[in-house]
Amino acid sequence: MKPVDIKSLVNYVSLKILGGGDYLLNALEEYLVKGEGPAIVAHKYNISKHQLRGYAQRIIEKSGSEIRAKKVIPILQYLAEGIEPIVERNDNGVYTCKLCNTVVAREDTEEHVRKYHKDQLSLAIKKMMERLEEYKAKREKALVVTAS
Repeated sequence: MKPVDIKSLVNYVSLKILGGGDYLLNALEEYLVKGEGPAIVAHKYNISKHQLRGYAQRIIEKSGSEIRAKKVIPILQYLAEGIEPIVERNDNGVYTCKLCNTVVAREDTEEHVRKYHKDQLSLAIKKMMERLEEYKAKREKALVVTAS
């Protein structure tokens, strides 16, 4: 079984969130963790069920297995708290970057973030990795207390 590639997971999730995919982890939790049907979840988040399955597949690949992915998603949700999209969709379906006020095609939102706001992406990744270290420290502390 392949080990969890946490750095790759954090990079993937950070880019998705900043590019306007802040629904990603909630959708994956409903689909993978809670077992909701892909059509129901996709409809709720206004994406296709094929997109949802693609997101799930990438998380599963980076986690090493579906079982691990189900365990990793809630941790990623914790790590991503407070990270806000810099590209937002308005009621008319137009995507606009909040930082540079540029209108961006939906399929180009992540590329826009990667190309023009790399500093924001780096900050989001750093924040998530710092939260991961805090999370690990809390877990180790809890294990020591329960083992005593």
